[in-house]
Amino acid sequence: MSFLDDYQREFKRYSQRGRCLHYFDGTRCNEVISAHSIQKQGQLSLIAERGHVYRLSADLSMLQKRNGVPGLKKVGVNRASTFAGFCKQHDNALFEPIDNFPLGPVKHQIALYAYRCLCREYFVKENAVAVLNKMKDHTELDTQRQRFLAASQLGHSIGLAGLKHHKSIFDAALLACDYEQFEFTYFTSSSPCPVQLSGLLYPDYDFEGAELQDLGNNETPLDLITFFTAPIDNGWAFGFGWHVSSNRTCIPFLQSLAHRAATGEKVEDALLRLSLSCCENHAVRISWWDGLGESAKNAAMERMLLMIHPHIPVSNHYLAAGCEGIADWQYEYVHTTLSAAA
Repeated sequence: MSFLDDYQREFKRYSQRGRCLHYFDGTRCNEVISAHSIQKQGQLSLIAERGHVYRLSADLSMLQKRNGVPGLKKVGVNRASTFAGFCKQHDNALFEPIDNFPLGPVKHQIALYAYRCLCREYFVKENAVAVLNKMKDHTELDTQRQRFLAASQLGHSIGLAGLKHHKSIFDAALLACDYEQFEFTYFTSSSPCPVQLSGLLYPDYDFEGAELQDLGNNETPLDLITFFTAPIDNGWAFGFGWHVSSNRTCIPFLQSLAHRAATGEKVEDALLRLSLSCCENHAVRISWWDGLGESAKNAAMERMLLMIHPHIPVSNHYLAAGCEGIADWQYEYVHTTLSAAA
């Protein structure tokens, strides 16, 4: 079999290898399930059409169809955004306050949304490290490609170490039920929602292009922010959640968004730009995407590939401009602890 066939097989095998990432370290776990990182009944139901959504795919058929480039693929909501990262018992008990209730300005809920974002990324990163470690010496690879995969494996290992650091902080806070350690900002909308997501970011630059932290610094842990969509009463929300240990970066990051909004930037454009540039865990309404013009689709897809493609340079202004006019929804209110945290 070819390298690509072997890689896809190993990636699938590790993705299906379940383990519970609950802060009790997997004790008393029973049936590991395919947990939704984007709620099936809440968020996905807002955008599903005939039980399906689009998601970004890099499976073999998609790569062959698009000359090695990932693309959007129609999938059923039962498969969208799932990861085998929790047992049934812990998933049901831990996330009940967000799976069965709309989001409000409640730090307990924010902590759970942020934790699920973190655990999903931890699961994916841990799999990537294992697969790359196994594949970097594949016999089909020449020396240059072996070096590239080895460098990629090292980069993912560094990323996993950072996630382990933050997960230990989140674990301790949740175990102690100390939800006051979490801060948030979220924007609410009653408009139809076309995109749902769950992700996280080590903010390197803010929404005005100013550097916040050096991602090449491996001496000290990087600050981390999570972002997600969530159902609310009479609509949906786009939220940010973070632990106070990351205030040094997360506060100025969101302050830069507020400043852009105060000087005329549409928050909708800025948050869609962030979503497409910094997250691959999307679910997209099929009719919304199909109804976009080709220039809008190309601009959106270019952003989706920004952090995936190793040869595309990332400008320090990547969050400051781009994808304007694609978002056709409106945010009406903002709920935040930002002023208190500042």
